[in-house]
Amino acid sequence: MRIFLTKFPHISAYIALVSATIRHSFTGKACLLIGITAVFYGLLINNLNLWTDEIYSVLMAKDSLGDMFHLLLTEDSKPPLYYLYLKGILALFPNEYEIWGAHFASYILLLAAQLFAVTEVRKDYGDRTALWLVALMLLMPQSLWLAFEVRTYMLSAFLMLAALVYGLRVSEQPELRDYFKLGAATVLALYSHYYCALWLMFLYLFLLADILRARRFKQLKPFLATAGAAALLFAPWLAVPLSTGGEISRNWYVTMDFVRVSAQFFTTPPAAEIWQSPFFIATTLAATSLTFIVICGVTDTVGGKMTKPDSNSKLLTTAAGTVLATYLLLILLSVTVRPMVTTRYMYIFSLIWYAAGAAVLAKSSFLPRGFIIIALLGFAGTYGDFKAAFFDRGFYNLAHDIKAFVPKDKPILAFDNNNLFCEYYLPEHTCLAIVGADGEILRRPSVMKNIALYGKEPGEVTFTLSSYGQMRNNKDCLNYKSAYRISHGTDLCKLDAAHVRQLLKESLDLRLNKYERH
Repeated sequence: MRIFLTKFPHISAYIALVSATIRHSFTGKACLLIGITAVFYGLLINNLNLWTDEIYSVLMAKDSLGDMFHLLLTEDSKPPLYYLYLKGILALFPNEYEIWGAHFASYILLLAAQLFAVTEVRKDYGDRTALWLVALMLLMPQSLWLAFEVRTYMLSAFLMLAALVYGLRVSEQPELRDYFKLGAATVLALYSHYYCALWLMFLYLFLLADILRARRFKQLKPFLATAGAAALLFAPWLAVPLSTGGEISRNWYVTMDFVRVSAQFFTTPPAAEIWQSPFFIATTLAATSLTFIVICGVTDTVGGKMTKPDSNSKLLTTAAGTVLATYLLLILLSVTVRPMVTTRYMYIFSLIWYAAGAAVLAKSSFLPRGFIIIALLGFAGTYGDFKAAFFDRGFYNLAHDIKAFVPKDKPILAFDNNNLFCEYYLPEHTCLAIVGADGEILRRPSVMKNIALYGKEPGEVTFTLSSYGQMRNNKDCLNYKSAYRISHGTDLCKLDAAHVRQLLKESLDLRLNKYERH
């Protein structure tokens, strides 16, 4: 290499210039980190897998606006912002690149969050905090999940980070436009995920307490006006879950088992996807180390060991405090009302947690070097795990074999939300949803599509799809590994007429007759 550079001195000079720019320039460091993120994450975007919840998102985005809002108002009750955003992104891609476009929608949000860090976060908290936040977005295991999940989590995380930054700016010496930015981020976050409302409640309480403590009473009126306007703008949609929440609650899938392991967000994310990985310990060390750093930073700040509290200490205590307060409230509600928190739902707080970690790492003289080694090991392990999961051909092989060997006139009985798999991957086949009492994810169009066939006498051979082992005792099955996330397989089985007849009857009795009445 040295001989090559000697022969081509202009190349050597160019490399030296680039190296010096990266070492001594904030812009160089920021571009390098964002560029690495774009390349490494971009290499994972060309996967063709969508799991059940992701299929639901894509199908909702492909609906007409009328059908989308009809389903959201009567059946699902989720806030509409993500589906509208995804609909806009998918409109940019031809149908054959639809899955690619769906993953791209989350991928570009991660890059947008990094750009936000090197602009808005840098403006308030300096170069080191901004760069550490960008680095954490690149390296932490939660990011690899957020950047490709075709659901609202990445959008919610970005909007909450914006609300945090603009909120803290408002609590200091704000300009009028800062209130509008905070209000916009608040309203958009509220329309992305209901759990954002709980976190925003604590954020506004933290900000109000800070304004009162500092006796900046002139800021009270515009601050309260911003909070009130955001609440009023969200109030019309809040009526939706309040009116339909009872039915959703009866079919809610979260149990106390989910609640008990929800703290994995702070220590072992994303456990469900990488539990069997040989690199699992590296991912655990990275996530646990960041949590340890945040807790130590909060302890030092609250304990008064920081002799000169600054904006970074406020960022740390507000970010960490609001996340922990929201988590404790969710635990309390889960115990007293109903189970309602899972590790997956906690992912929307990831960027806020990163911000807390960045505030500590930016001021520490000894933590960064040790942590960066652990974070790099965790990233390498998690990256390998997700690459294996993303490019697994389980879904592709399953859909291919059904198209090749199952006649289109043979109904397929679909357990465990596999009616969505059928609706998306097998539109020309006849799929009948076998509905249980455990809160399956359904779409009324796919349930009603073939409802007339439920009462017909089944043929001698009927094929079934199940993902949680209902048919595992059936000897006439093929198992497609990892077709439903890395920890699941999907069984394609044959059933006799008597068994099929009973399953169809139970489905009609449980849920399908309700859809028919509506």
